[in-house]
Amino acid sequence: MSLFGQPSQSKSSPFSLGAQSSSTSQLQPQTSQGGPFSGLFSSTTAQQQQQAQPATSNLFQNVGTSQPAQPATSSLFQNLGTSQQPQSSSLFGAAKNTTNQPTTSSSSLFAPTASSAAPGASLLATSQPQTQQNQTSQDAQQSAAPSRPSQPAYFDSLLEKGRKRARDADGRPDFGELPGLQLGLGDIARKVREIGGVGVQTTGDRAADTKAHYLLAASGVNPGTTRRDLNALKNQPAVVSSLQLPAEWDPDTSRFVDHLQQQSTLKMISEGVERAHRSFDAFLEENVDINWEAQRKKIYEHFGLLSKDSNKNESLLRIATPEGKGSFGRSTRRGRTVNGDRSGQSTLQRSIFGASSLQKSVIGTPANAQKPPILFADVEDKSSSSVTPEDRFLREKQSKFTEKVQALNYARLSEKSYPILNEFKNVQTQSGAESPHQLLDAYKVLIEIAQESVESDQGREFNAPKERHFATAYLDEVPTSVQQMDIRKRIVDGSRRALEKQFFEAAEVLISRNAKEADLGGIPTAINKIRAFIRVRFAHKDLIPDGVELQTLNNDYCWALIFSLLRCGLVNEATEYVANNATSFRAIDRNFITYITSYARSPDRRLPRSQQDRINAEYQQRSRIAPENSLDPYRMACYKVIGRCELSKRNIDVLSQSSNDWLWLQFSLAREVNRAEEVAGDIFGLEELRETVREIGQRHYGKGQEGLGGYGIYFHILILAGMFEQAVSFLYSYNYVAAVHFAIALDYYGLLRVSDFSVSDTELLTHNTKELPQISFGRMIGYYTRDFRAGNLNAAVDYLTLICLNSDLPGALGKSQAALCHEALRELVLESREFAQLLGDIRSDGTRIKGVIEQRLSLIRLSDQEEFLKAVTLQAASVADDNGRTTDAVLLYHLAEDYDNVIVIINRALSEAVATDIGEPELRLQPLKPRSTNDQQQHQQQDSAGGGNSSGGAENDPGSSFSLAAVQDPAALARNMIQLYQSRSLYFSRIRPLNRETCGTLLRLSEARALVAQRQWAPALDVIASLQLLPLNARGSVPLIRAAAQSSNSLPQPVGRNLGPLLLWTITCIGRQREVLGAGGFEDATRRGMREELGAAARDLMTFAGLVRYRLEKRVWEAVTAVGGDVGGY
Repeated sequence: MSLFGQPSQSKSSPFSLGAQSSSTSQLQPQTSQGGPFSGLFSSTTAQQQQQAQPATSNLFQNVGTSQPAQPATSSLFQNLGTSQQPQSSSLFGAAKNTTNQPTTSSSSLFAPTASSAAPGASLLATSQPQTQQNQTSQDAQQSAAPSRPSQPAYFDSLLEKGRKRARDADGRPDFGELPGLQLGLGDIARKVREIGGVGVQTTGDRAADTKAHYLLAASGVNPGTTRRDLNALKNQPAVVSSLQLPAEWDPDTSRFVDHLQQQSTLKMISEGVERAHRSFDAFLEENVDINWEAQRKKIYEHFGLLSKDSNKNESLLRIATPEGKGSFGRSTRRGRTVNGDRSGQSTLQRSIFGASSLQKSVIGTPANAQKPPILFADVEDKSSSSVTPEDRFLREKQSKFTEKVQALNYARLSEKSYPILNEFKNVQTQSGAESPHQLLDAYKVLIEIAQESVESDQGREFNAPKERHFATAYLDEVPTSVQQMDIRKRIVDGSRRALEKQFFEAAEVLISRNAKEADLGGIPTAINKIRAFIRVRFAHKDLIPDGVELQTLNNDYCWALIFSLLRCGLVNEATEYVANNATSFRAIDRNFITYITSYARSPDRRLPRSQQDRINAEYQQRSRIAPENSLDPYRMACYKVIGRCELSKRNIDVLSQSSNDWLWLQFSLAREVNRAEEVAGDIFGLEELRETVREIGQRHYGKGQEGLGGYGIYFHILILAGMFEQAVSFLYSYNYVAAVHFAIALDYYGLLRVSDFSVSDTELLTHNTKELPQISFGRMIGYYTRDFRAGNLNAAVDYLTLICLNSDLPGALGKSQAALCHEALRELVLESREFAQLLGDIRSDGTRIKGVIEQRLSLIRLSDQEEFLKAVTLQAASVADDNGRTTDAVLLYHLAEDYDNVIVIINRALSEAVATDIGEPELRLQPLKPRSTNDQQQHQQQDSAGGGNSSGGAENDPGSSFSLAAVQDPAALARNMIQLYQSRSLYFSRIRPLNRETCGTLLRLSEARALVAQRQWAPALDVIASLQLLPLNARGSVPLIRAAAQSSNSLPQPVGRNLGPLLLWTITCIGRQREVLGAGGFEDATRRGMREELGAAARDLMTFAGLVRYRLEKRVWEAVTAVGGDVGGY
């Protein structure tokens, strides 16, 4: 059936689920014709002579085809549509019984199926082909051949045979293709009677509407239900226009005028509401930037509908969302694209209204004494409950760290190196709070790795690497590259040296505490100190276990002495000792002199291959053949260290060892070499050592475990192994202050891998695509400033600028880190509102005073002032303007050199101040926080330290800062800015003439308002007349009054909104001045003439007011008419 009702024998409606057969029945009394509503709302109306379709389990199988019937099979929707009453639905989907419709029953596309269907029914079909075919076939037989005799016995026998064949078929395919019968002759006759003759209707009425009913029913429309629906629509009250005129003409002029005024007021209100709606929609369109596609992706990922790592995201989104339509319905936003479609735009862009597109604040909310500072999802708060930001020792420690960070930034501004590890180590040493000594040892390890040395006690002379010195090598993701091998070798050697120095310092402490047993005497050389150390340990009986004998040489335990020298890193001293006693050692071990000499001369501490094989053979031979307790354990230990013997067993069982001794042995055995050229059994490097450290952490320092010896031991081990990211994340749970400053020191030298802010939203430690650990450095620094930024903004700026240390990273990651730093500084500016201190100020002569952020432009990777203005100041000014902080916005736009916007904001503030009714409190602005003398002196010191000289001596004067800090009157603010701009042609030329004229007009209006408030009527009239906004000199000339009314339409909005108050002031001044003139003792011609001129002016103003009455507020119009009547304007 055609969509528009044309006859169609072989095609179905686009909305129909069943299709018509290509061959129509010859017994059918009428062909399937489409009526006016045919196809659009009809369900299946195909009429066929073929047998019923087979029942299948497929939901949409055989739709639109005509096939022979098969035995009914089990189906989920079997026997739907064979009810006693054929159902038909209304146009709006309510299922009703059909009345007097001999055609096949049909239903609307949206009507619920209330009857059951024949076998093979589809889920969406409401009238099945099987039922329709049997019904139409019987109907055709009764109408076309009434004289043909019926044969019930014949049909009954056929039905019985069909049933028997269905039972005997047993699923064989030859029976499955034969047609079958479901209804007997009696059942078909009963169905025809049910369809045809229900309901009682007169012959005249039946003849009148039978054809129309047939036509509508064939299209799936129930005429009765549709008629009731249409009648229901007529009962709804019509919307009466608010602008309709009265039904009857009223000769009363006053009523007509009142009605006209009422209609005009309603029209103005409706237009105002529509205008407000349009402006609000435009506001949202322009400023609210919500990435609906990104929100939908997050929802899909949250519920598991979309994988984060899937490469088919875009295709899935295109399938789920039609073109041009949003995920949550039709988008009402016009002309804007989502962030994902903006090329060249960073993901860290934000709205200028302060709502960060990062979805989460970079610096967090200010700290609360009762709220812990742990804000990462993967960090468990294990710090002491008594330690809070209010703790005195913690505040002192933070203050000392802040001084070091500020000194670091001053050195960076001067492009000088800074011994940050030594300085932070000194702070950790002076800390009064309880902290494990391993934190101090960790700083010493990093000093050895970075080779940062201080050459004087005062720290004035030092040899420190430059900023980001190791970044390229450490961040290289190719493990076999030369740079990666060099950095791993540096970590192994530095950690070993740190452990050796720590052991030597412990030996000196032990000697000093036990001077009698040590018996040092003589020259305190390194060898003599080790001899004394061995004597003390032997006296305390912890040098060797019981039952073990040590070999002596010249009253020295020679092997214990050599091993202790190696343990202290004194390899040259050990070689010298062996060389001095070469004769004795040849008698003891003739090859050892060769081994230790080659070991000392090799820069990599490796023996040649021949010596390596020989020492391994000797070690294996002695360890297996020698009787128990016959070998000196220190001799075997020396062989193990020098020859790297038996790497599968990396410990010394006989000797008592501490954790540091075991760690030193691991680093002494580790070598970073080209693994392709190394023997498999000799491979033991930093990566294998790290694997051992991971096993220790999982076994003893997992979640919910305190670990052996406290958290400091494992943190120290992580630093030794070069697992810096894991170390910072582990320490953050226990001591976030120490963790932050370890991260700063590591990041300063480029020994920390940082993550992208958008990737690590809530986690501190994450891994990149190559499973390399990375730290959310920017967020960690931002959260740390929560403790003190409310009282020390300069320190907060110094910390936040450190985020830009990572801006040198290649690709988009470096740009995102710089943008993250700018975002953090913007949030700090908006949170503190210390614009003068952070962004700068202006003196009374118009010169700039640099703020704290602007003094650090080079540290935040902004090369010039223009980039700084775009990145920070302009957006802060926009937010301040949107929040109604006029003085803040004026200062910030001036600092951003957007002078035209300064005048626009001032005009808006002046307009609001002028519109205030006389007698009410005047509008006052929120004053800007003034720059204190201390801040100015501190900034001057920072300028001198950073090489800048923008302040000068005048900055120490508290009054040198521009008077915006104390201005509350909008008129005073406007006069100050206009005076400043008029004195400088460069500023004045960048302001549009219209804004300049508007500002001047508003200043004159403000002056007139002040005179009216002071009851100085004549001067106020002179000021108002000079503005030429009102026809005061029209002298009754209607063209001049009309011209003034027309010109008022073109006034700027700040001036035009004050036209009503100005009109009221003027009429009031005229009335009061006439009273003054008439109150004199005598009346001369001059006074009389002046009063007449004022009266004529009042009448002109009333005429003018009548012309612009629709632009006036109701209360203003009422006041003007009242005052005009008193003055004599009528």
